[in-house]
Amino acid sequence: MPRQVRANHHPNFTLHRLVDRVRPHECEIQAVRDRFGEIRRRLAQAFPGTRMVPIGSHSRGTAIAVHSSVDFLAVLPPEWATWGARRVSPLTIMRRMTENLADAFATEVRPDGRAVELYFKGVTFSVDVVPGFVMRDVEHYPVYLVPGEENRWIEASPERHTALFARANARCDAKLRSISQLVRTWQRAGSPSLGISGFYVDMMLATSDIAWGVKSYGQCLNDFFAELVRREMRGLLDPVGVSGVIVANSSSAGLERLYNAVKAAHELSQAALDAQGQGDNAEANGRWKALFKRAL
Repeated sequence: MPRQVRANHHPNFTLHRLVDRVRPHECEIQAVRDRFGEIRRRLAQAFPGTRMVPIGSHSRGTAIAVHSSVDFLAVLPPEWATWGARRVSPLTIMRRMTENLADAFATEVRPDGRAVELYFKGVTFSVDVVPGFVMRDVEHYPVYLVPGEENRWIEASPERHTALFARANARCDAKLRSISQLVRTWQRAGSPSLGISGFYVDMMLATSDIAWGVKSYGQCLNDFFAELVRREMRGLLDPVGVSGVIVANSSSAGLERLYNAVKAAHELSQAALDAQGQGDNAEANGRWKALFKRAL
């Protein structure tokens, strides 16, 4: 078990150590890699010509242990997209995928109807397989149809979003990934979790100056919460112009709860920075502990 940070350690050290502790465990990622060939083989049996594309937080490097699923886009052959003159629904495709995978894995369609969840023994997170079809290319990146709300297909370009985040992360000396992981850790601290979209977090970070310049993790977090308060949790226009408006949470009740939590987080992070500025490391670390609701 990782040792607890002393109360008088510098807060910058405290937050860097927290990032190290919440990163995904390599043994679990390896377990997924070991089963990847079987997933791909079985999907190819049901949908010949299928290829798999890594997407989501693991592809952007912003995943955290236990809570972040490993996501793959199963790019299906175009002939499966329609039946006669009608487009096949996402649920129809996912039920077929589930049937094909069920005898090898514990499977279910995710409650939001956007992916098939696979569960492996000894792995704490799920592997989510999202079906999709190539629609066109934009600036050398494919645009796919993927499941959206109400059993409808929507457009997405995950590889382009991943590239956008990677470029922004490189400009910020690789700080964006760590800040995103800290935000994910904060939002999981509540019970139930606050439900802020990780995609929203990553795109907000990638399109702002929150992590630019010589700034500590604490300063970046405080600026992130301040920006969310300023925006009143409004949606973000997709920076690559494909996915419309990216929302922090899809329900009005969820947004209200999230907004209140963000205001409280901004106050705590500001108090931590103020204490650090006064040389009171113990008080600053106490504020960060209260923010993340965990021993640091």
